[in-house]
Amino acid sequence: MKYILMCGGDYQHWDKPRHLSVVNGEEVIARTIRLLKENGVKDISISTENPIFEKFNLPILKHENSYKMKWHKMEGNWCDAFYPTDEPVCYILGDVYFSEEAIKKIVKTEIDDIELFGSMPPFAENYMKDHIEAFALKVQNIEHFKKALQKTRELDKQGKFWRSPIIWELWTVIKDVPLQTKPDDYIYNYIKINDYTCDIDWEEDIKKMEYYLKGGYKMVKVEVIKEFTLAKFDELKNIKRKSIETYGKLYVGDTFECNKEMADYLLGDNDKGFTVVKVIEIVPEPVKSIINTKVENENIEPLKEEKIEKVKKETKKVTTPKKKRASKK
Repeated sequence: MKYILMCGGDYQHWDKPRHLSVVNGEEVIARTIRLLKENGVKDISISTENPIFEKFNLPILKHENSYKMKWHKMEGNWCDAFYPTDEPVCYILGDVYFSEEAIKKIVKTEIDDIELFGSMPPFAENYMKDHIEAFALKVQNIEHFKKALQKTRELDKQGKFWRSPIIWELWTVIKDVPLQTKPDDYIYNYIKINDYTCDIDWEEDIKKMEYYLKGGYKMVKVEVIKEFTLAKFDELKNIKRKSIETYGKLYVGDTFECNKEMADYLLGDNDKGFTVVKVIEIVPEPVKSIINTKVENENIEPLKEEKIEKVKKETKKVTTPKKKRASKK
């Protein structure tokens, strides 16, 4: 199957194509190329009119493309962004920062018609947008795809969509379901990518992505899998009891939030080597705008890599209490 990286567009608020944005020292499009190759993909091309992409030493596919995006104002038809081909193809959006798992899912998923890959609510905790995004469109049935593109163009001329059609409107035509005639009137029968994979729209998105990748959070939500007593009980937040309420004592099914050092300790990084909780989710700190803002915990490393010697000394061993304490109401 041919893989085509879609790197067209005219984004005036960038000093270079946003596909070349650098996240954690690697260009977004370079990362996608690397991950595709690591998953055994050999037939990779770039669809673009910009000669800057020639540096990747991949075939450059140029075609008549009327679609332009200028400060969120669309010109032409988005359907023209797809490079025409008569062989099975996977169109990859070039401005998306993919996780390794996302690329692997796209490559390994076998299809007999057409499949869309994108984010879907409920979103992962480390997903940086509050709306869905499309990441790739995999096409095995070329004739079906060509007919869907043509029909979408015709419906657009008839004013059947609420906006100039993009991939979501095309998807309703491919699936032959009621058209998307209003904002957020999406259909969700596509393949979900549920992690930090997301497109880069603004320079702020680069900072947010790096922030999440470096562990931009302080708290972890966990569930108790084996009852225990904790000396530093007051450090736990948002405790939700399954049944019994006893100060200092946690029972199976209880949930709470704690800092990463505590979670690491309870997950088994202690002198006894036991595990009494399981992680439910990472609780990220609110991120609105961190451009030119110092993030005090940007160097915090992920779970299991923290230096917890100090925590071990300050936190008493998890033991069964000799005498139950009265409930604190």
